[in-house]
Amino acid sequence: MSSPRSTMSDSIREMYQFSVVDYCMFGGMLILSAACGIYYGFFKRSTNTSSSSSECEDEQDHLPEAGVPAKKPTNTFGSATIDEYLLGSRKLKAFPVAMSLLAGYISGVTILGTPAEIYNFGTQYWLIAVPILLMGVAVCTVYLPVFCSLKLNSSYEYLELRFNPYVRSMASVMFVINQMLFLPMVIYVPALAFNQVTGFNIYVIGAIVCVVCIFYTLLGGIKAVVFTDAWQVVVMFISVVVVVIIGTIALGGPGVIWDRAVEGGRIDFFNFNPSMYERQTFWAVLIGGFFYWTSYNAVNQTMVQRYMSLPNLKTAKFSIYMFVVGTAIFVSVCCYTGLLLYGKYYDCDPATVGLVTTSDQLFPHYVMESVGNLRGMPGLFIAGVFGAALSSLSVILNTTSGVLLEDILKGLFRVTPSSLVANIVVRGSVVVLGLAAMGCLFIVDKLDGILIVSATLAAIGNGTTGGIFTLGMLVPWSNTKGALAGGIAGALLSGWISLGSQFASAAGEVVPHKLPVSVDGCIAELITNTTIVNPIYPDESGVFPLYRLSYHWITPIGVTTVVLVGSIVSFLTGPRDLRYIDPELISPVVHRFLPRESFSYFGTANKGPTCVSEEMQTNIPVDSSAPYGTAANGQNGRVKAHN
Repeated sequence: MSSPRSTMSDSIREMYQFSVVDYCMFGGMLILSAACGIYYGFFKRSTNTSSSSSECEDEQDHLPEAGVPAKKPTNTFGSATIDEYLLGSRKLKAFPVAMSLLAGYISGVTILGTPAEIYNFGTQYWLIAVPILLMGVAVCTVYLPVFCSLKLNSSYEYLELRFNPYVRSMASVMFVINQMLFLPMVIYVPALAFNQVTGFNIYVIGAIVCVVCIFYTLLGGIKAVVFTDAWQVVVMFISVVVVVIIGTIALGGPGVIWDRAVEGGRIDFFNFNPSMYERQTFWAVLIGGFFYWTSYNAVNQTMVQRYMSLPNLKTAKFSIYMFVVGTAIFVSVCCYTGLLLYGKYYDCDPATVGLVTTSDQLFPHYVMESVGNLRGMPGLFIAGVFGAALSSLSVILNTTSGVLLEDILKGLFRVTPSSLVANIVVRGSVVVLGLAAMGCLFIVDKLDGILIVSATLAAIGNGTTGGIFTLGMLVPWSNTKGALAGGIAGALLSGWISLGSQFASAAGEVVPHKLPVSVDGCIAELITNTTIVNPIYPDESGVFPLYRLSYHWITPIGVTTVVLVGSIVSFLTGPRDLRYIDPELISPVVHRFLPRESFSYFGTANKGPTCVSEEMQTNIPVDSSAPYGTAANGQNGRVKAHN
């Protein structure tokens, strides 16, 4: 016989179930996503194979020669060329790309996890909006000009130009493994939320979403991904904002929510505790958040590929500024949602009485309990969560397929495939990766180990690759041996910390100190046969110090290790002669410190056409002994002074 508590829990879950309207809203989101793939795959694709123009290229480069007819598409399936499929022929617009960047980062994990973080640990994490904005400035100033000048298909190709193929292979292989392990997580979290509010089988809904995502990514390429992301992020934002507005009004306004949060100890923006062991502090959020966001958004191929789909540096900067402002706003809304959840459950914690089993289920539970009786609202919310999942999934599929072609097949194995083979490899990779993600759904909720491995590799990837790119762009004298040594050292140290902390947490040696909750306001049926005990936290003084570090510090440690070890090893093994380095490989912020002789080699590292941005031109010193209008013996007249 079931207990009164179980009966009450079941009745609450059954009270708010998906209606026909909710299913229609969710189904409409899937149908529109598939339609984008068909539209951009067959009706809105390019009719020529020429590369896109930029503000630095001459128009005649794109005109057909006299008597020679224009080239026709090389295939009739989806995007006409690989350049169009992966980069949209570098002709995309700033706003949809900005929305795609936002949608690609804001996954279902963010929508469900951020409110839970605020609910359990307070508002200190809300300050993450500050490093997000600072990250935008750093990316546009330090990293983006280099990628725009080189006009590469893959960010990791830079590492071969700057160092050697082994450094490129190390970073690209790490990226592919990390993305393959992250794929099932992107699908599983929203599928779990959908299961909670509908009872629908997790694996079936996950498979349906995967198939839809594979379909429109396979057909439309980066164009379908970007423009589908753009309207999906609108659905995301509207779904969360509408729920928040209705919930705020129902509780009596922001003042009531704020007062309850203050009384419950949730308001804390200036925790200046210097301890690196505390989960959320002012320093951890600002410093750790800046390193993490910059490492990911500056050099990760999922982001750089969309930067490169824009025609020029100015447009790319504008897109990034829109992205960071939008992200800061969206994350702030998610943080406020955490306060809303606490305002609702300040005297009856759902986890304590067994209404939810994990913190990530708090928000879906709130939606069903608070607005589940409004037809269409649960469907809108779940459509928003799955829109976030679809956008992240499509970006990973499109980007990883490009890395497999450019960095693994061409870079690592030195294979130069024909256009037909390249198309088969890229589109085949999308299908295989999507099917692999579907297969992993069956094990992701049964094996805790994959969660540990995924979190570990994410920390390794962000810290290591961010450090290597920073070493290459900001430390001109660094050499290949320094990059390899720094990369290995950073990966080992960040992996050691991350893996050790995961195992210490799994063993119960390190437990996050959640803020107190109450069940004083729960109805009697929910607390019957429930023993309420205050949590007892273990003594962590005997745990190895590195395993106790806040997760915010893993990426800064990784980046710093790579740069320090790489710089030292480069000095010990013979620093690079700066007179012969190509300044195009170095960030413009460092150009003023380079010897004048080096600018005669500008553009020599990249064999393709060089586009010198205005920002770079202003940093090229003019040699007074050289002919007027040339920079320091500019090779073949390729570099012109900015007068």
